[in-house]
Amino acid sequence: MFTLHSEESGPALRVFIICDQTDTAPLWGFLIREKGLVAILETSIQRAMERALDDIPDLIVIDVNAPHAERLALCRHFRSLSASPILLFLPAHNEAEILEAYRLGVDECVVKPISPAIFLAKIIAWGKRSWSQPLSPLRTGKLRLDPGRRRAIDPAGREIRLTNLEFRLLYLLMGRPGYVFRAEEILEAVWGSGRRSDQTLLKNMVYRLRRKLEEESLDPTLIQTRPGGYCFQES
Repeated sequence: MFTLHSEESGPALRVFIICDQTDTAPLWGFLIREKGLVAILETSIQRAMERALDDIPDLIVIDVNAPHAERLALCRHFRSLSASPILLFLPAHNEAEILEAYRLGVDECVVKPISPAIFLAKIIAWGKRSWSQPLSPLRTGKLRLDPGRRRAIDPAGREIRLTNLEFRLLYLLMGRPGYVFRAEEILEAVWGSGRRSDQTLLKNMVYRLRRKLEEESLDPTLIQTRPGGYCFQES
């Protein structure tokens, strides 16, 4: 189980905060760092979207005063890239937006105002539920996975950067080479409950992984499509 921080347990929880309010953003960052956690603070929605592939957070906090369509687009973008819990802070109660946010995969909607103490309590509680778990290095055939750095290393020593979800998918497939995972089984394991019917996410993820791992992605040899699912073949 993931622990927030200790000398023995490894790195501290990484919290990605997207907050466009000049008075609130520094406070959230301060509170998180005071607890010994890592705060990755971004005040621009556009830069946050661009940085989504660079940082692999354990928890995502979205607190922006943009129109609700932009907030939901941000939630959709992060959920498509990461399985980490998402907390969405809203400036006012809007039932339609809350329902849509949960449909997009947000884990909790919080209507402001919220006290610093309650904010920090939620961060700690969700941090304990983070889906980021320590994994052992994995080698299947000539491909090696480094969980600590979220990298794949090919036979030539080339490091291939992976998003959180790309890594989870590849780790799952490589863990049982030759086994055909059903699409629903993969969605449940990688994205979590409630995503078993959204196979477009899976197809797009497999496409991106193939392009990263193999130059000839039109004729893939590592991740192969099988009736009803996918499997990893040792090279």
